[in-house]
Amino acid sequence: MEVVIAGAGAMGLLIGSYLAEAGMSVSFFTRREDQASELRKHGVTRIQNDRERTFQVAAFSDLTNVPQKALWILAMKSNDLRHVMKKLENHVLLEQLVFIQNGLRHYELALSLSIPSVAVASLTHGAWKRDDRTVFHNGIGVMSIAPVKSSQKDSFSLIAVDSPSFPILYEKDAYQMLLRKVLVNCCINPLTAILELKNGELLTNNSAHHLMKAIYVELATEYPEVAKKMSFSDIEAVCRRTADNCSSMFVDKINKIPMEIDTIVSAILEGHEEKMPTLKLCETLLKAIDERKEDA
Repeated sequence: MEVVIAGAGAMGLLIGSYLAEAGMSVSFFTRREDQASELRKHGVTRIQNDRERTFQVAAFSDLTNVPQKALWILAMKSNDLRHVMKKLENHVLLEQLVFIQNGLRHYELALSLSIPSVAVASLTHGAWKRDDRTVFHNGIGVMSIAPVKSSQKDSFSLIAVDSPSFPILYEKDAYQMLLRKVLVNCCINPLTAILELKNGELLTNNSAHHLMKAIYVELATEYPEVAKKMSFSDIEAVCRRTADNCSSMFVDKINKIPMEIDTIVSAILEGHEEKMPTLKLCETLLKAIDERKEDA
């Protein structure tokens, strides 16, 4: 099975390492040629519990000689998604596509595509990218995947590398799956970015923990169908599993790049602003931080 992963950040490298370990032919499509060169020369290295393993992969930064019938996994930031999709549609015959982004905005894009098989996935693993080819697997979570177009399960079972370290869960309702992940993101990401805390510190900092619970209560009230399947204890468990991780939003703040506010926070607030004042305040603070970065 040939797989191309567009995006070689922490999650892209993590997924690629497990796919390569399972014997799949893995290629990375990267923004920078120097990263592609590093991956070609040295492979992708995964470190977990002080055990280091390296897997050989292919990598490229242009679309001249890309595999034409591969399964593509889009693992870049939501803010970069439409730009990358436009490039792919002009150069690649896409037949199978999996979106792995935070938030909800990519769901509408996935529905609009004429590609035969489209799925979305969400991950709750803890991962930290040390350099262009090395990823730490800091916390075992789950990769959930659900079809958006085509209910043929075998289209997506090709990437199922289910194992104790990388469990795969198939779901039928893609939108509900994404909603559950957004609930987790909304409880964790905004607070870690604003307060500059690691995920685990949301459990040990009493005030931060109180704010996280307040956000959860607001979300559970407005999205009760999601809350039935995701308790506050589940949110705490995610923080515990990824205790040493900085959330993606916090990392974006550190790197002074736009945070995924619209797709994570704003998307879930639409039509509910007055009933979710804590999350609304977080959205305003995050936008102020991004605006400050633009002015710097």
